Amino acid sequence: SLGQVDAFVSHSWGDDGTCKMAALRDWASEFEAAHGRRPTVWLDKGSIDQTSVAADLAGLPLYLLGCRSLLVLVGNTYGSRLWCVME
Repeated sequence: SLGQVDAFVSHSWGDDGTCKMAALRDWASEFEAAHGRRPTVWLDKGSIDQTSVAADLAGLPLYLLGCRSLLVLVGNTYGSRLWCVME
């Protein structure tokens, strides 16, 4: 339900996965220390059908609204990716 997800994770697929995972783990550890529980996150790969992305794009504003915060994992290609900038 809306507002129940702690963070919408925005990232570029072109950036280093190991670095993004390390940043996500660091953020999650800080979140858990502050809130006493693990965070819930919205990840595009698990929530948007990757074989039919265009069909699910219309739901993006709702996915964002359903999250309490936006977690941006910035790497070298993030700013050049229109999808990332749009989020």
